[in-house]
Amino acid sequence: MKTRTIVGVTAIPLFLLLIFFAPLWGYAIVVGLICGGCSREFLRCVDPEMPVRFKVYAFAVAFALPVLYVFFPSQYVPAGLLFLLAVLMIFELLTSFKDDVARVKVETILQVLFAGSVMPMLLLSLVRIGVSNPEHRAVYVLLPLLAAAACDTGAYFVGSFRGKTKIFPHLSPNKSWEGCVGGVLIAIGMMLLYAFVLTRFKLELSYLAFAVYGLVGAVACEFGDLAFSAIKRQYGVKDYGTLIPGHGGMLDRFDSMHFTAPMIELLVLLLPAIK
Repeated sequence: MKTRTIVGVTAIPLFLLLIFFAPLWGYAIVVGLICGGCSREFLRCVDPEMPVRFKVYAFAVAFALPVLYVFFPSQYVPAGLLFLLAVLMIFELLTSFKDDVARVKVETILQVLFAGSVMPMLLLSLVRIGVSNPEHRAVYVLLPLLAAAACDTGAYFVGSFRGKTKIFPHLSPNKSWEGCVGGVLIAIGMMLLYAFVLTRFKLELSYLAFAVYGLVGAVACEFGDLAFSAIKRQYGVKDYGTLIPGHGGMLDRFDSMHFTAPMIELLVLLLPAIK
């Protein structure tokens, strides 16, 4: 708990500085490293014996996606990178037949495509939400991060002190309905507090929209956390990695963001909060 708190207290100010003061391409590089780290940890989980070059393919494409999107904000960027990764893996499949060696499995190709394209395309919302809203870029970029952090923190503390009714005891023994409700309420409260702070900067906004961001973002956060926990349990892994002290790996920290970020981006499109 102590290590987890120290890491959180250290990381939050750094992220805030990055979001509000760094150029968007600098932020995109960090998101790219997160995407690449998540893809690498996912592949290590599902197949520890996977050839290193396959992991490099996935890492390179995952890293490039958010970075290239900043400079070329087009649907052709993710489509082109997905095509490139697919060609690389099909080439590996074809060349595996030239000698009497182990064949590349179809499930390996699908795993690499998922880690190198699907996962980073979900996390691309962290960058795309800023590209789509240049006038209030930092305000919108912070939304999914704030929703997920508030939900995780609320669920952790409420679940620790009041959690009694388990949701999926064989999947995530520590998760309870009380913790989930607490996470949702804390996320809504944090979003409303964020909205109040923004009004001090003369921004006209909708408190209702921010409350919806907190509610739906928290539900997406809980769903994402459970989804990647199910993958870990299926492969008998406790944590995806050990990169972040007290938190596990990169994917352990950003698992829920794969669903929170796209959901918040969609809500911003359908229900813009800033007038």
